[in-house]
Amino acid sequence: MHRSIRLVAVILAAAVLSACAAPQATRVPDDETARPAPLPDPDPRPALAREPAPDAAPSGGTGAVAELMAEADRQLVSGDADGAAASLERALRINARDARLWQRLAVVRLEQGHPVQAEAMAARSNGLIRGDRAMMARNWRIIAEARRMAGNEAGARDADARANALSGERG
Repeated sequence: MHRSIRLVAVILAAAVLSACAAPQATRVPDDETARPAPLPDPDPRPALAREPAPDAAPSGGTGAVAELMAEADRQLVSGDADGAAASLERALRINARDARLWQRLAVVRLEQGHPVQAEAMAARSNGLIRGDRAMMARNWRIIAEARRMAGNEAGARDADARANALSGERG
């Protein structure tokens, strides 16, 4: 149970740390037909934080939401799950229709050991998504982990099967 929570935290930490790494120098071949090396990504936030919110209602505070999401990432990586939850809750007060925020808060709730809340928030995220199968699959994996934490193995297998079906995996 704690192993899965740690796995989620490690994955999030790796995403944050990889986004902070200095860009590697890329050698461009002398060949005139070679394409130039891609520029480093100027957005230091983890990939999950940069995903567009599917069908999210426009918000005048999108910059504030992005800052709060980045702050939540830093807090979670430093072990402050409560602070991360508070930052995400503030972001949700700005834009409650952002599926990414609900998904991230679900991950934090798993880290805090609140599987019922995590499942509800991942389900809420799925309710806001339109057509993003990968994000829906991630939500179903969160739901599966929440159900495992709550001792519902049959429900966890069902959620894993839904995630696999969305991502094209065989389970």
